[in-house]
Amino acid sequence: MPIDYAMSKREHPKLKAQLTRATKSGDPKKVEKACLDAMEAWSRWGAWPDDWSKWQRALDDTRPWHQQGDLRELRLAS
Repeated sequence: MPIDYAMSKREHPKLKAQLTRATKSGDPKKVEKACLDAMEAWSRWGAWPDDWSKWQRALDDTRPWHQQGDLRELRLAS
């Protein structure tokens, strides 16, 4: 499956804005939803962006150090 660059260019700024709003809210559930929404979009367009670690760090920041996990684990848990 080829990468849909047009879709990624269109959706990526929206996903980053959603993550920023979720992070600023301080609500871990909103951050998780932003991460899940981003991973769903990345699957649709066929690749993870170069800055995927922003979502990982935001997710890690909502959890105690001993409960941090991989973004893909979040996807499997939901």
